[in-house]
Amino acid sequence: MRLPGFFSREEIAPMQTACHADPTLSGALMALADSQGNAQELVLYTELSNDLVGVIPRLEHVVMAAEALLGGSPYHWHSKLSMKQPASDGTWDWHQDYGYWYHQGVLRPDMLTVAIAVDENTAENGCMSVVKGSHLLGRIEHGRKGEATGVDQARLEQVLESLERVEWPLDVGDAVYFHCNLLHASGPNRSARPRTLIHCSYNAVDNSPFLPGQEAHAYRPLDVMPDAAILDGAWDTVFDNQIFISSDGDSGYGYKVLRPGTRADSQPARMGVSEAL
Repeated sequence: MRLPGFFSREEIAPMQTACHADPTLSGALMALADSQGNAQELVLYTELSNDLVGVIPRLEHVVMAAEALLGGSPYHWHSKLSMKQPASDGTWDWHQDYGYWYHQGVLRPDMLTVAIAVDENTAENGCMSVVKGSHLLGRIEHGRKGEATGVDQARLEQVLESLERVEWPLDVGDAVYFHCNLLHASGPNRSARPRTLIHCSYNAVDNSPFLPGQEAHAYRPLDVMPDAAILDGAWDTVFDNQIFISSDGDSGYGYKVLRPGTRADSQPARMGVSEAL
């Protein structure tokens, strides 16, 4: 579900300014090699601080849209900043988010993500591409693609023969909600401009992971904040106090928590939107 102007440019401006001024997020940004060995950069977090990056996933209109699409109450699974620097070759290979989350002990694909454009996202700077309707295929087996994981190539080729691939260009503040089984990818940034997205992911409250070691992803009540919180200044810094997490090298399935300031830390879902979901 695409939502133009989900955030105003004024609301996004502090995040954009901070990311442009400190593109490594004070060294917390993590680089993973894609299938070609090029760096794809991101930073993740499960705890929600009073910084702007912790406020955005709790805003009422963000959470209420997730609840409507899930058909029940959500909780915060994790969020991340996905950053492509100018003239960078890193890509995100084709994958489903549930390809990761299934292995973290989540029984049902009652999960979704909202991607919010911090910068303009275009084909030139590596906007997201998706395969329309691919969420209806269920979970597809994934394997290692560089230091991350990606969908089985032979099956992907069959999918692309029968379903349409489309690009998702976004203006600053635009957002798109998508199902955890939707196949998506993104290309390199061939432009002179950065491309940043903030992804906020949610799980159904009765779908908490059953495997041990997933305490960071277990259900916790979500302290929803009013939509006026950003413009009212109800936040501290943009990301200086946020606790980020970093891959422990287990194909992206496991994570370790880093302290603030640590340097680079086929059951159908109940959703009712047919395209992005």
